[in-house]
Amino acid sequence: MITFSTIGGMVIEILISGLTIGQSIQARLTAIPANLLTGRPYGIYRDWVLKVTKAKEGGKLRKGLADLFAFVTFQVTLYAIILTSTGARISQIVTACGTLTVLSVFMGRPYGMFLDFSRWLFRARKLE
Repeated sequence: MITFSTIGGMVIEILISGLTIGQSIQARLTAIPANLLTGRPYGIYRDWVLKVTKAKEGGKLRKGLADLFAFVTFQVTLYAIILTSTGARISQIVTACGTLTVLSVFMGRPYGMFLDFSRWLFRARKLE
């Protein structure tokens, strides 16, 4: 998640939300420990969302929608907290979180696939 969020976060923060490069770097540095601390809870939450929505039984579309829902509800909340801690203005936070929500359409499923690949690569047990 660190690599994934650093690239996406800086693009959103600098090019779209108007944060300075310094604010964006501070947000990304703040996000590293946050991502380390929340990586496992996010995986557990995502697995729970997939289970509740019966995504595996519903095909690729349902799994994609479940990934999108998990990503938006978890990551956007975390992102808002991180931006608040960096001193971003409310308007910047709303713009950044709104943009992340829209971009999550393109990020939620790819991150879910990356998570599944990482679990396979490191032979990590899926929580079922």
